[in-house]
Formats: sequence, structure tokens, C-alpha cells
Amino acid sequence: MNKRLILFLCIAIVIAFLFWYSSVLQGTFYTIADYLNELAVQNQLLAILVFVLTSALAALISPLTNIPLVPIATVIWGPVPTIIFLLCGWFIGDITAYLIGRYFGYKAVSYFVSTEKLDDWSNVVKKRTTFTTALLLRIALPAELGYAFGIIRYPAGTYIAITFLSELPFAIISTYASEAVIYGDTLKFFGLVGILFSLIFVAFRMTHSDLV
Repeated sequence: MNKRLILFLCIAIVIAFLFWYSSVLQGTFYTIADYLNELAVQNQLLAILVFVLTSALAALISPLTNIPLVPIATVIWGPVPTIIFLLCGWFIGDITAYLIGRYFGYKAVSYFVSTEKLDDWSNVVKKRTTFTTALLLRIALPAELGYAFGIIRYPAGTYIAITFLSELPFAIISTYASEAVIYGDTLKFFGLVGILFSLIFVAFRMTHSDLV
């Protein structure tokens, strides 16, 4: 299961409570957001490029995530542009992971993902090759699963489709949940987090995966 994302969701809940009940944390957030907003206004293209690049790197390298930047991006650009930029970055990272796996193989991928985990993922993807199950696997497991799709030479067109469909709800929920935290909309925040938890759990259960 995508344990890293589950952990981040739990951390997000804790941070949300701290934000709602800490005027100091709120003040610090808006100070940082205002400063970055000024930089973004002065260098709009560069700001977007940096955000998209950090999103792409988060899809390529396991310990990295750009989720903490999403609330700030939402303040600067609003939810819809943030979703688009976030989705573009993740999509670039996912496709890059697929291409690295497909054209450079295990040796190159081993720098990003452990060989043992890669073997497990590759075996699971080989056994579950239908569009629906591949999509569910893409939702249930970490973004680095793209390396495994590339290594087994999964059809590129199909991979692009399932990648877009799997990343879209995560981008939407991450952005609007961040907005809900900023505006103190607890019902909306927990509703979106609940949907995300449910999506991951159902996808994991339906694929009967025993990977961790």
C-alpha cells in the first residue's frame, strides 16, 4: 500500500489542527506566503517552473514530496491553476520514471528504488495487466511504480492514460484540502481526506496486493 501517502495524510491532519488553533503558525504561514507571492509576481514563469519541477522530482524520488508547497501555491495562484501545475509536474515525473525503466533498466532504476521492491512491483504488474487493475495498482502503490511499468515494457499509451486518471483525483483533493485548511473549513477538509483514504484502501483491496 502507498504507506508514504497515508503517513503524509496523517501528518496533514495534525498540521491542520495546529494551523486552526495556532495564531503564531497562521501568521508564519501568511508571512511566508506573502513573501513567495511577491517573488512569484516578479518571476511568474520561474515560480511555475520551480513548482512543476518539484512536483516532478516528488514522483521520481521516494523521500521527496512537494505537498507542503500546495497550500502556498493555492494562495498564490488559486485552486484550478495549482491543480494544473501539480498534475503537470507529477505527470512529467511519472513519464520520466517510465522512460528510465523502459530504456535504461534495472541498473539505472536501482539508484531510485530498491531492487527488491522493484522486483515485487514488476511481478505484480505482470500478473495484473488489464487496464482496470493497472489503474488500481497505480492508485494503491507509490508513484515510483512507474519504473516497474517501464521495465516490463507496459504499453506506453495505456500507461499515459492510467497515469493521468490516477493522478487527477490526488491533485484535486490535495489542492482543495489545502484550501479548506486555509479557510478553516473542517467539514470539507475531513471529507476530502476521507475520500482519499477510501480511494487508496479500495484500490489496494481490489488488487489483493500484499506489497507494503
